[in-house]
Amino acid sequence: MKKISFILPVLFLVSLGVACTIHFPYDMMDDYAGVTVIMKIVPDDADVLLNGKFIGAAYEFSSPRSALRLASRLNELVFKKEGYSEESVDLRTYSSRNITLRLNLESLALKSAVEAPKKNLPPNKNDEAYKAESETPPPLPAAEKTSPAKDQFLTSIIVAVIPVETALYIDGKFWGVAPETGKIENLRLEPGKHVFEAFKPGYKNYKKEISIPKQEKFSLDIALQK
Repeated sequence: MKKISFILPVLFLVSLGVACTIHFPYDMMDDYAGVTVIMKIVPDDADVLLNGKFIGAAYEFSSPRSALRLASRLNELVFKKEGYSEESVDLRTYSSRNITLRLNLESLALKSAVEAPKKNLPPNKNDEAYKAESETPPPLPAAEKTSPAKDQFLTSIIVAVIPVETALYIDGKFWGVAPETGKIENLRLEPGKHVFEAFKPGYKNYKKEISIPKQEKFSLDIALQK
């Protein structure tokens, strides 16, 4: 008896040491503890399928007391009801052992009503007004065809004016003041008759009608007298 009483404590210590050296993967421990699933589904009478097999209605698993208890999270739940869209849940995506699922199954009738083409609805006066405003306007009347204008010929005129700073008018319009050089070289006019006038205080006014020929260049001298 003494030997047996001595051996038993030794065996207990040895078994305890061996147990301490054994390691279980975290997933195995977690799955071994199991999970509970509470279902808050709308509508609550939707069918529940566990891994493809019917297990009941959603309301049967809606409280902590009636929650679905599984050995691990390696399961898939599917919720379906006629007239509603089907929803599936992979429990492996959850890390907690206590899972509460809250799902609203979408009504197919409501979805169809929302996605119905607008043409099935009664016409809207605002739409008709917009359509009337957005209609393509009638084409504008075609512009009358006109013959292309002939190239305008201008004669380059060199005007020598004495004295300097004399005001020059052409056809009654002020052209400018003669520069210090007394020579204007940037004047171009159409061939034909033009009236030249020149004024400067202390000098007699100059006014003369000049016939400008149709040629490249034309020279004109204006000399005022005191």
